[in-house]
Amino acid sequence: MGPTSAPTTATAPSAARAPSAGKAPSSGSGKWCVAKSNASDAALQANIDYVCSSGVDCKPIQSGGACFNPNNVRSHASYAMNAYYQANGRHDFNCDFNRTGVITSTDP
Repeated sequence: MGPTSAPTTATAPSAARAPSAGKAPSSGSGKWCVAKSNASDAALQANIDYVCSSGVDCKPIQSGGACFNPNNVRSHASYAMNAYYQANGRHDFNCDFNRTGVITSTDP
């Protein structure tokens, strides 16, 4: 199970690290994973569920967390998807999420 298949059940990624508070984690490489603008809320929620059950720390997008606002599925999914992407080696395939993610060079 990985981000290229439908995130219905989770398998913990190897060597996952918790994202830093405040912003989605970055490696300094200038690449981030964000939700595609045409991705449905249902697909993005499935991505959040997959990532947050895979060992990635999603506390920053929970109520009271540093990245909770804006409080919408797209923003929370972009945070979660990027956290997964960064924690798993920043490979393009770690941002596919069943074709709902895209790599950007613009810091979200």
